[in-house]
Amino acid sequence: MSSRCFVRFAVLAVVLLLASPASARNAEMLLSPTRVVLEGANRFATVTVRNNGDGVGRYKIELVDTVMAENGGIRIREEGSRDEFSAMDMLSLSPRSMTLKPDESQTVRILVKMKGDLPDGEYRSHLQVRMTENDLDLATNKPATDGASVVLKPKMTTVIPVIIRNGATSYKVSVDEAQLVTGGGDGKPVPQVKLALSFSGNRSVLGDVKVTHVAAEGKETQLAFFRGIAIYRGLAKREQTVDLTVPEGVNVHKGRLRVAFMSQEAEGSQVLSEKEITP
Repeated sequence: MSSRCFVRFAVLAVVLLLASPASARNAEMLLSPTRVVLEGANRFATVTVRNNGDGVGRYKIELVDTVMAENGGIRIREEGSRDEFSAMDMLSLSPRSMTLKPDESQTVRILVKMKGDLPDGEYRSHLQVRMTENDLDLATNKPATDGASVVLKPKMTTVIPVIIRNGATSYKVSVDEAQLVTGGGDGKPVPQVKLALSFSGNRSVLGDVKVTHVAAEGKETQLAFFRGIAIYRGLAKREQTVDLTVPEGVNVHKGRLRVAFMSQEAEGSQVLSEKEITP
């Protein structure tokens, strides 16, 4: 993911239908917001689940813990495995399941049950919404069937972070490495900046990367603004590659490239760390 704290998996299940593929219907899923942060006196939040497809869907809601890789990828931990800073025991969800018609939505209520002796810091789990039935027939409470063909039906799973911050929290992030590289895109070389961030602290951060070209005469041109890079508590290093859009007349191999990591959560897009590249 650009590395946002937002993840979607699609698991294909074969469903026998008695209809032509053209008449097949699919339920879908849209969650809002895609990140929940509870801190201070805030102990309640809601997430809206919307079926933005044209079929009836059934969904299961639960809490899971995840692991973030250095490249920002998220995977769900094996059943029974907990994150060191899991919020699972502090969160209550309602409802735990729902059935939605096309363009119908329902709210999931999230309540924090704070422990009295909880050490300062951030605790995190993920809200997982998993589609258990796609194109449901409400009359029979079974998958719809009305034709004679085989159609692949996606059963989606979406997870979003739910973050609890308790007491005093802090973090430090720095751009340790940045280099200009060339990547492939549709057979054409694409200039990119590859960077490595170091991180420490008792909470996570969500930020953006801004890349600016500074010509020898001082003229500045923005080449990239990459949004939504998350770094979770406990992850010491984070890597990211950012594609550059270079306008005519700008030579990235001359002058300097300024790479800045900026917080989304601080006022005024505060620059937390920056580094310059001299190609």
